Amino acid sequence: MSDNIDVTPGTGKTIAADDIGGGVLVQRVKTTWGPDGTANDADVASGKALPVQLRSSAGSDLLAGEYEIVAASQSAQVLGGSGAAGDYIAGILVIPATVDPGNVILLDNATSITVFTGGTGSVSNLVPFFIPLGMISVSGAWKISTGADVHCIAIGNFT
Repeated sequence: MSDNIDVTPGTGKTIAADDIGGGVLVQRVKTTWGPDGTANDADVASGKALPVQLRSSAGSDLLAGEYEIVAASQSAQVLGGSGAAGDYIAGILVIPATVDPGNVILLDNATSITVFTGGTGSVSNLVPFFIPLGMISVSGAWKISTGADVHCIAIGNFT
């Protein structure tokens, strides 16, 4: 059975619809993209996925990031040249040097966020691990403090 509804704007056109239950129909809309006068169907199967850009509120490309290495036993190392509110941190690669590494603390200027507690037996091997974050700083530069025997690589878009 077709879920389409006939509409008569003069001579009659059919609009695609979907029955969501209870006799309720909703109009079915297909996403297209392209410059004026064209319409490319968004279709992942045919390789025509919808192009998307992830941008901060300031307009910077969140995926065009960089990395910054933070050595062990650092205190509030600023990420980027000076850092600022609006900076984006995608995540932190934690690299333990022992099975008893120190902690890793992320600071949004002054707000402290423990992202890895560390401590005795906190890891069973020395394999680096990634902590996904996807956060935008609201109060100033991102900073990282590291304990003994652990360093990390911060990945993001820092000023």
